[in-house]
Amino acid sequence: MNQKFNSYFVIITLLACTLACNNGPKVITPSSDKGNTEGNGIFTPDPATRVIPNPTAEVGNELHKVLVEEVLPTARYVYLRVKEGEEEFWIATRKAEIKKGEVYFYRGGLLKTNFESKEYNRIFDEIYLISSLVSEDHSQHETASAASGSTAKKEIVVKEDIPTHTEKTVVHKGTIKISELVSDPKKYEGHTVQLSGKCVKVNPNIMDRNWIHLQDGSKDDFDMVITSNTFVPEGEMITIRAVVSLNRDFGAGYKYDLILENGTLVQ
Repeated sequence: MNQKFNSYFVIITLLACTLACNNGPKVITPSSDKGNTEGNGIFTPDPATRVIPNPTAEVGNELHKVLVEEVLPTARYVYLRVKEGEEEFWIATRKAEIKKGEVYFYRGGLLKTNFESKEYNRIFDEIYLISSLVSEDHSQHETASAASGSTAKKEIVVKEDIPTHTEKTVVHKGTIKISELVSDPKKYEGHTVQLSGKCVKVNPNIMDRNWIHLQDGSKDDFDMVITSNTFVPEGEMITIRAVVSLNRDFGAGYKYDLILENGTLVQ
């Protein structure tokens, strides 16, 4: 009887061991495809760092100083191969007179990969889309441009050609002419002056300022540059008060012998 009981006990014990082994940890055999490392544990690419075709990534707002080494113009844009330090890369911005061999500044931008240019039938592996570029000698270029254009336009430009909403210029009390200010800037240094004219150009949100270019017809095509926190659309007729500053260097090519700062609009 004991011998029979012992036999049953041994059989039950063996069955229990067999079931336990089948439900235990499974052994994973190595894959025969040694070249396929993607998806195998630590070799799985991190989605946060993986390069996805043609993504758009916003770049920080730090100031960049670049040397233009190649210019590829199109009808609306211009592609530029630039160098910053030892690094070379491509940027694209709206159409402008960009010169090879000159230095420019810009901030921020959008990084695009696998960017196609149909005009040049090519794919840029990486390119930064930039809103605007500023020449290293920004203010000098503008002064030279105004000086060169003033002679040619002097005979045909008349004050009445400046359009206004009311078809006539409303001169506010206390307003002076740009020609008065330019003829004797020392007289006005540190004082608040008031000007009326047309906003012929605006560079918005650069160095936390809007850079307004004002003309009133009193000094040919001379642009008086005024900084302001208020945005003024191009072509708008305005009256503005601002403080006269001399010999101001803001960096990044923004250097002026004469400039008006902290402009506020007169309603």
